[in-house]
Amino acid sequence: MLKALAIIGIVIGALIVLALIILNIFLFVPFRYKIGGSNKDKLYFYFLMSFFLSFFRVKIYYKEEMGWASLRIFGIKIIDKKIPELIELVEKLSEKFSKKDKKSKNVSSDESKPDDAVAEADTIPETDSEEYELTEEEIKQYLDEPDEIDEMNAVEKNITFLSSIKDFILNIKKKWYNFKRFVKEKIDKWNKTKKYIKYYWKVLNHPSVKPTLKLFWDLMIKFMKHVWPRKWRLKIKYGDEDPYLTGRVHGYICMARGLFGREIDFTPVWDEDVFEFDGYVSGRVQLIVFLVFAFKIFANRHLRKLVILIIKGGKIRGRK
Repeated sequence: MLKALAIIGIVIGALIVLALIILNIFLFVPFRYKIGGSNKDKLYFYFLMSFFLSFFRVKIYYKEEMGWASLRIFGIKIIDKKIPELIELVEKLSEKFSKKDKKSKNVSSDESKPDDAVAEADTIPETDSEEYELTEEEIKQYLDEPDEIDEMNAVEKNITFLSSIKDFILNIKKKWYNFKRFVKEKIDKWNKTKKYIKYYWKVLNHPSVKPTLKLFWDLMIKFMKHVWPRKWRLKIKYGDEDPYLTGRVHGYICMARGLFGREIDFTPVWDEDVFEFDGYVSGRVQLIVFLVFAFKIFANRHLRKLVILIIKGGKIRGRK
Protein backbone atom coordinates (compact mmCIF):
# COMPACT_ATOMS: atom_id res chain seq x y z
CA MET A 1 0.00 0.00 0.00
CA LEU A 2 2.78 2.41 0.93
CA LYS A 3 4.65 1.57 -2.27
CA ALA A 4 1.53 2.32 -4.34
CA LEU A 5 1.04 5.67 -2.58
CA ALA A 6 4.73 6.47 -3.10
CA ILE A 7 4.44 5.68 -6.82
CA ILE A 8 1.29 7.83 -7.10
CA GLY A 9 3.03 10.68 -5.28
CA ILE A 10 6.08 10.43 -7.54
CA VAL A 11 3.85 10.46 -10.64
CA ILE A 12 1.88 13.48 -9.39
CA GLY A 13 5.10 15.30 -8.47
CA ALA A 14 6.61 14.53 -11.88
CA LEU A 15 3.47 15.84 -13.61
CA ILE A 16 3.58 19.03 -11.53
CA VAL A 17 7.26 19.54 -12.31
CA LEU A 18 6.61 18.88 -16.00
CA ALA A 19 3.71 21.37 -16.00
CA LEU A 20 5.91 23.99 -14.32
CA ILE A 21 8.69 23.41 -16.86
CA ILE A 22 6.25 23.77 -19.77
CA LEU A 23 4.76 26.90 -18.18
CA ASN A 24 8.20 28.46 -17.71
CA ILE A 25 9.10 27.60 -21.29
CA PHE A 26 5.99 29.38 -22.58
CA LEU A 27 6.55 32.36 -20.29
CA PHE A 28 10.29 32.96 -20.65
CA VAL A 29 11.33 31.42 -23.99
CA PRO A 30 10.79 34.13 -26.63
CA PHE A 31 8.61 33.84 -29.70
CA ARG A 32 10.67 34.88 -32.71
CA TYR A 33 9.06 36.60 -35.67
CA LYS A 34 10.27 37.56 -39.12
CA ILE A 35 8.49 39.65 -41.74
CA GLY A 36 9.92 40.07 -45.22
CA GLY A 37 9.17 40.37 -48.88
CA SER A 38 10.32 41.40 -52.33
CA ASN A 39 8.89 42.52 -55.67
CA LYS A 40 11.92 42.22 -57.93
CA ASP A 41 10.67 39.45 -60.18
CA LYS A 42 7.26 38.74 -58.67
CA LEU A 43 5.54 39.93 -55.52
CA TYR A 44 6.54 37.79 -52.56
CA PHE A 45 6.12 38.34 -48.84
CA TYR A 46 5.91 36.18 -45.72
CA PHE A 47 5.29 36.19 -41.99
CA LEU A 48 7.20 33.63 -39.94
CA MET A 49 6.87 32.89 -36.21
CA SER A 50 8.87 30.19 -34.44
CA PHE A 51 9.13 29.07 -30.84
CA PHE A 52 11.59 26.98 -28.83
CA LEU A 53 14.28 26.13 -31.40
CA SER A 54 11.69 26.09 -34.22
CA PHE A 55 9.87 23.13 -32.68
CA PHE A 56 6.75 25.24 -33.22
CA ARG A 57 6.75 27.12 -36.53
CA VAL A 58 4.01 29.07 -38.31
CA LYS A 59 4.47 30.58 -41.76
CA ILE A 60 2.08 32.62 -43.88
CA TYR A 61 3.36 33.60 -47.30
CA TYR A 62 2.28 34.83 -50.70
CA LYS A 63 4.20 34.06 -53.87
CA GLU A 64 3.36 33.91 -57.55
CA GLU A 65 -0.36 34.61 -57.02
CA MET A 66 -0.62 31.86 -54.39
CA GLY A 67 -1.27 32.37 -50.67
CA TRP A 68 -0.44 29.60 -48.20
CA ALA A 69 -0.34 28.96 -44.46
CA SER A 70 1.67 26.20 -42.84
CA LEU A 71 2.09 24.96 -39.29
CA ARG A 72 4.85 22.61 -38.21
CA ILE A 73 5.33 21.06 -34.76
CA PHE A 74 8.63 19.27 -34.17
CA GLY A 75 9.15 19.38 -37.94
CA ILE A 76 5.87 17.57 -38.64
CA LYS A 77 3.58 19.41 -41.05
CA ILE A 78 0.23 19.83 -39.30
CA ILE A 79 -1.43 22.44 -41.52
CA ASP A 80 -0.57 23.28 -45.10
CA LYS A 81 -3.39 24.87 -47.02
CA LYS A 82 -4.23 27.64 -49.44
CA ILE A 83 -5.66 30.97 -48.21
CA PRO A 84 -8.00 32.46 -50.83
CA GLU A 85 -8.73 35.51 -48.62
CA LEU A 86 -5.06 36.51 -48.71
CA ILE A 87 -5.00 36.26 -52.51
CA GLU A 88 -8.13 38.43 -52.81
CA LEU A 89 -6.66 41.01 -50.42
CA VAL A 90 -3.40 41.26 -52.38
CA GLU A 91 -5.29 41.57 -55.67
CA LYS A 92 -7.50 44.34 -54.32
CA LEU A 93 -4.50 46.26 -52.95
CA SER A 94 -2.58 45.89 -56.20
CA GLU A 95 -5.59 47.09 -58.22
CA LYS A 96 -6.02 50.06 -55.88
CA PHE A 97 -2.40 51.12 -56.16
CA SER A 98 -2.38 50.62 -59.92
CA LYS A 99 -5.45 52.85 -60.24
CA LYS A 100 -3.76 55.53 -58.16
CA ASP A 101 -0.68 55.36 -60.37
CA LYS A 102 -2.79 55.67 -63.50
CA LYS A 103 -4.66 58.67 -62.09
CA SER A 104 -1.46 60.42 -61.08
CA LYS A 105 0.06 59.78 -64.50
CA ASN A 106 -3.05 61.08 -66.25
CA VAL A 107 -3.06 64.20 -64.09
CA SER A 108 0.63 64.82 -64.72
CA SER A 109 0.17 64.31 -68.46
CA ASP A 110 -2.77 66.75 -68.49
CA GLU A 111 -0.75 69.31 -66.56
CA SER A 112 2.17 68.91 -68.96
CA LYS A 113 -0.03 69.82 -71.95
CA PRO A 114 -0.02 73.49 -72.97
CA ASP A 115 -3.20 75.49 -72.55
CA ASP A 116 -3.69 75.82 -76.29
CA ALA A 117 -3.59 72.04 -76.72
CA VAL A 118 -6.15 71.57 -73.92
CA ALA A 119 -8.40 74.20 -75.46
CA GLU A 120 -8.14 72.56 -78.86
CA ALA A 121 -8.91 69.17 -77.34
CA ASP A 122 -12.03 70.63 -75.68
CA THR A 123 -13.25 72.21 -78.90
CA ILE A 124 -12.67 69.18 -81.13
CA PRO A 125 -16.05 67.49 -81.65
CA GLU A 126 -16.42 63.79 -81.06
CA THR A 127 -16.68 61.48 -84.02
CA ASP A 128 -19.99 60.03 -82.84
CA SER A 129 -21.75 63.40 -82.57
CA GLU A 130 -23.40 64.60 -85.77
CA GLU A 131 -24.42 68.22 -86.25
CA TYR A 132 -27.95 68.82 -87.55
CA GLU A 133 -29.07 72.11 -89.08
CA LEU A 134 -32.73 73.08 -89.21
CA THR A 135 -34.17 74.09 -92.55
CA GLU A 136 -36.25 77.24 -93.08
CA GLU A 137 -39.44 75.22 -93.43
CA GLU A 138 -38.85 73.40 -90.13
CA ILE A 139 -38.14 76.69 -88.35
CA LYS A 140 -41.29 78.26 -89.79
CA GLN A 141 -43.37 75.23 -88.87
CA TYR A 142 -42.00 75.33 -85.31
CA LEU A 143 -42.82 79.04 -84.93
CA ASP A 144 -46.32 78.62 -86.36
CA GLU A 145 -47.23 75.80 -83.96
CA PRO A 146 -49.97 76.88 -81.54
CA ASP A 147 -49.08 77.14 -77.83
CA GLU A 148 -51.15 75.43 -75.17
CA ILE A 149 -51.62 78.68 -73.26
CA ASP A 150 -52.96 80.47 -76.32
CA GLU A 151 -55.71 77.84 -76.66
CA MET A 152 -56.88 78.40 -73.03
CA ASN A 153 -59.63 80.81 -72.09
CA ALA A 154 -59.27 83.44 -69.38
CA VAL A 155 -60.53 81.21 -66.55
CA GLU A 156 -58.16 78.37 -67.41
CA LYS A 157 -55.25 80.80 -67.65
CA ASN A 158 -56.04 82.20 -64.20
CA ILE A 159 -56.32 78.70 -62.70
CA THR A 160 -53.01 77.65 -64.25
CA PHE A 161 -51.33 80.81 -62.97
CA LEU A 162 -52.69 80.33 -59.43
CA SER A 163 -51.70 76.65 -59.36
CA SER A 164 -48.16 77.54 -60.42
CA ILE A 165 -48.00 80.15 -57.61
CA LYS A 166 -49.36 77.58 -55.15
CA ASP A 167 -46.71 75.01 -56.21
CA PHE A 168 -44.00 77.65 -55.87
CA ILE A 169 -45.13 78.57 -52.33
CA LEU A 170 -45.39 74.92 -51.28
CA ASN A 171 -41.92 74.27 -52.63
CA ILE A 172 -40.51 77.19 -50.62
CA LYS A 173 -42.34 75.95 -47.51
CA LYS A 174 -40.90 72.45 -47.94
CA LYS A 175 -37.38 73.80 -48.39
CA TRP A 176 -37.76 75.97 -45.27
CA TYR A 177 -38.97 72.95 -43.27
CA ASN A 178 -35.98 70.86 -44.45
CA PHE A 179 -33.63 73.71 -43.60
CA LYS A 180 -35.07 74.02 -40.03
CA ARG A 181 -34.77 70.26 -39.53
CA PHE A 182 -31.15 70.33 -40.75
CA VAL A 183 -30.30 73.18 -38.35
CA LYS A 184 -32.02 71.41 -35.45
CA GLU A 185 -30.07 68.19 -36.10
CA LYS A 186 -26.78 70.12 -36.16
CA ILE A 187 -27.67 71.89 -32.89
CA ASP A 188 -28.56 68.58 -31.21
CA LYS A 189 -25.26 67.05 -32.34
CA TRP A 190 -23.36 70.05 -31.05
CA ASN A 191 -25.11 69.85 -27.66
CA LYS A 192 -24.19 66.15 -27.37
CA THR A 193 -20.61 66.93 -28.36
CA LYS A 194 -20.45 69.66 -25.69
CA LYS A 195 -21.65 67.17 -23.07
CA TYR A 196 -18.96 64.68 -24.09
CA ILE A 197 -16.27 67.38 -24.03
CA LYS A 198 -17.39 68.61 -20.61
CA TYR A 199 -17.48 65.09 -19.20
CA TYR A 200 -14.05 64.00 -20.49
CA TRP A 201 -12.58 67.37 -19.51
CA LYS A 202 -13.61 66.71 -15.89
CA VAL A 203 -12.15 63.20 -16.08
CA LEU A 204 -8.82 64.34 -17.52
CA ASN A 205 -8.48 67.21 -15.01
CA HIS A 206 -8.72 64.88 -12.02
CA PRO A 207 -5.49 64.94 -9.89
CA SER A 208 -4.97 61.19 -10.28
CA VAL A 209 -5.06 61.24 -14.08
CA LYS A 210 -1.65 62.83 -14.74
CA PRO A 211 0.47 60.21 -12.87
CA THR A 212 -1.73 57.46 -14.29
CA LEU A 213 -1.17 58.61 -17.86
CA LYS A 214 2.56 58.93 -17.17
CA LEU A 215 2.63 55.32 -15.95
CA PHE A 216 0.72 54.17 -19.04
CA TRP A 217 3.07 56.12 -21.33
CA ASP A 218 6.18 54.62 -19.70
CA LEU A 219 4.75 51.12 -20.02
CA MET A 220 3.92 51.67 -23.69
CA ILE A 221 7.46 52.89 -24.41
CA LYS A 222 8.96 49.82 -22.69
CA PHE A 223 6.55 47.58 -24.57
CA MET A 224 7.47 49.12 -27.95
CA LYS A 225 11.16 48.72 -27.16
CA HIS A 226 10.53 45.06 -26.38
CA VAL A 227 8.65 44.24 -29.60
CA TRP A 228 10.76 46.52 -31.84
CA PRO A 229 12.69 44.59 -34.53
CA ARG A 230 16.24 43.71 -33.52
CA LYS A 231 17.48 42.83 -37.00
CA TRP A 232 16.52 44.10 -40.38
CA ARG A 233 17.78 44.42 -43.90
CA LEU A 234 16.20 46.65 -46.48
CA LYS A 235 17.09 47.38 -50.11
CA ILE A 236 15.08 49.95 -52.04
CA LYS A 237 15.41 50.99 -55.65
CA TYR A 238 13.23 53.95 -56.51
CA GLY A 239 12.98 56.30 -59.43
CA ASP A 240 10.52 58.74 -60.94
CA GLU A 241 10.47 60.77 -64.11
CA ASP A 242 10.35 63.87 -61.91
CA PRO A 243 13.84 64.26 -60.35
CA TYR A 244 12.42 66.50 -57.62
CA LEU A 245 10.21 63.70 -56.29
CA THR A 246 13.09 61.22 -56.38
CA GLY A 247 15.23 63.66 -54.43
CA ARG A 248 12.52 64.10 -51.79
CA VAL A 249 12.21 60.34 -51.32
CA HIS A 250 15.99 60.11 -50.99
CA GLY A 251 15.86 62.77 -48.27
CA TYR A 252 13.16 60.86 -46.36
CA ILE A 253 15.26 57.67 -46.52
CA CYS A 254 18.25 59.55 -45.08
CA MET A 255 16.04 60.82 -42.25
CA ALA A 256 14.87 57.26 -41.55
CA ARG A 257 18.49 56.11 -41.35
CA GLY A 258 19.24 58.66 -38.65
CA LEU A 259 15.96 58.11 -36.82
CA PHE A 260 16.12 54.32 -36.56
CA GLY A 261 19.90 53.99 -36.53
CA ARG A 262 19.79 51.39 -39.29
CA GLU A 263 21.44 51.14 -42.66
CA ILE A 264 19.05 51.21 -45.60
CA ASP A 265 20.45 50.39 -49.02
CA PHE A 266 18.75 52.98 -51.25
CA THR A 267 19.45 53.24 -54.97
CA PRO A 268 17.92 56.28 -56.71
CA VAL A 269 17.07 56.15 -60.41
CA TRP A 270 16.60 59.55 -62.03
CA ASP A 271 15.30 58.85 -65.53
CA GLU A 272 12.54 56.20 -65.21
CA ASP A 273 9.70 54.98 -63.00
CA VAL A 274 11.05 52.20 -60.76
CA PHE A 275 10.07 50.86 -57.36
CA GLU A 276 11.71 47.69 -56.06
CA PHE A 277 12.17 46.53 -52.50
CA ASP A 278 13.74 43.52 -50.87
CA GLY A 279 14.30 42.93 -47.16
CA TYR A 280 13.05 41.69 -43.84
CA VAL A 281 12.66 42.63 -40.17
CA SER A 282 12.95 40.19 -37.29
CA GLY A 283 12.61 40.32 -33.54
CA ARG A 284 11.33 38.45 -30.53
CA VAL A 285 8.66 38.79 -27.85
CA GLN A 286 8.20 37.10 -24.50
CA LEU A 287 4.85 36.13 -23.09
CA ILE A 288 5.92 37.07 -19.57
CA VAL A 289 6.41 40.68 -20.71
CA PHE A 290 2.81 40.87 -21.95
CA LEU A 291 1.54 39.47 -18.66
CA VAL A 292 3.65 41.88 -16.58
CA PHE A 293 2.45 44.88 -18.59
CA ALA A 294 -1.18 43.77 -18.33
CA PHE A 295 -0.84 43.20 -14.58
CA LYS A 296 0.72 46.65 -14.02
CA ILE A 297 -2.04 48.32 -16.02
CA PHE A 298 -4.97 46.57 -14.34
CA ALA A 299 -3.40 46.57 -10.89
CA ASN A 300 -3.31 50.37 -10.90
CA ARG A 301 -6.62 51.48 -9.39
CA HIS A 302 -6.73 54.91 -11.02
CA LEU A 303 -5.86 53.57 -14.45
CA ARG A 304 -8.52 50.90 -14.16
CA LYS A 305 -11.12 53.50 -13.16
CA LEU A 306 -9.99 55.79 -15.97
CA VAL A 307 -10.52 53.03 -18.53
CA ILE A 308 -13.97 52.28 -17.10
CA LEU A 309 -14.93 55.97 -17.18
CA ILE A 310 -13.83 56.35 -20.79
CA ILE A 311 -15.56 53.14 -21.94
CA LYS A 312 -18.80 53.68 -20.00
CA GLY A 313 -18.88 57.45 -20.25
CA GLY A 314 -22.19 57.44 -22.08
CA LYS A 315 -23.95 55.63 -19.23
CA ILE A 316 -22.47 57.46 -16.24
CA ARG A 317 -22.15 60.88 -17.83
CA GLY A 318 -24.79 62.28 -15.47
CA ARG A 319 -22.62 61.65 -12.40
CA LYS A 320 -20.76 64.50 -10.76
